[in-house]
Amino acid sequence: MKHSNVILFALTAFIAVSCSCNKDICNRNIQNEILRELQDADAFRKQSGSEDDGIEARAEQLFANSMVKHPDSLYNEQYNLLDGYFCGEAGQDLYYMWYAHFIAKRNKGKQCEAERKTLNCMFYCINDVLCCIAEGGTGFSHEKYRVPAYVEYYIYECREKKDLSDKTDEEINQTISTLWQIVAMYNDNDLPVQTLVSRLKYAYERIEYIKSLITNEKYLYCLQDYIQGNYMNENKNI
Repeated sequence: MKHSNVILFALTAFIAVSCSCNKDICNRNIQNEILRELQDADAFRKQSGSEDDGIEARAEQLFANSMVKHPDSLYNEQYNLLDGYFCGEAGQDLYYMWYAHFIAKRNKGKQCEAERKTLNCMFYCINDVLCCIAEGGTGFSHEKYRVPAYVEYYIYECREKKDLSDKTDEEINQTISTLWQIVAMYNDNDLPVQTLVSRLKYAYERIEYIKSLITNEKYLYCLQDYIQGNYMNENKNI
């Protein structure tokens, strides 16, 4: 599907979901799915520490007192200093999990808990939508383990939260439109219509859920920055 057809692509999605499920039920299911993903990632991190306590000690050296930087940038910066634990794709996953663990210790308080939940929902939903549209792939499996690191980074870096103003509505709509453009980039042109409609319905429900979570400027900024850093740089022709 060419980029010029993105509007038609999104419109098809809207028509496909005109009789969508109850939003409360849909949202609750999404939250349960994300909770399981977070639990799996944390279990993986704990298992690594139980198998070799050197991993936690090394992670503490890397993260406990370091300047908080974007996890992608920090990984590249520290790469030549890393032990074998954190090399390779699986090792990078583990690095991001320990990053999230130690930066979360700096992000304390009830407000951080609410922000953590919201940002995790947003970022996991994006990865989930693209995984569905693209029929899976190892990159999406790695991303789900790395999402908590991005979340903790944004919580730390974006501490001031402002209420949304009316003028921000256009920016929210533009951000959601950008998400649909990315979905179109990952879409298989040759799918049967019934399969495409089913996947678009799935994508629509989750993208609408993401939109419902943008309740302040901080969340909007974090969403935009996550999209830009993780997807737009790989798809510069969007």
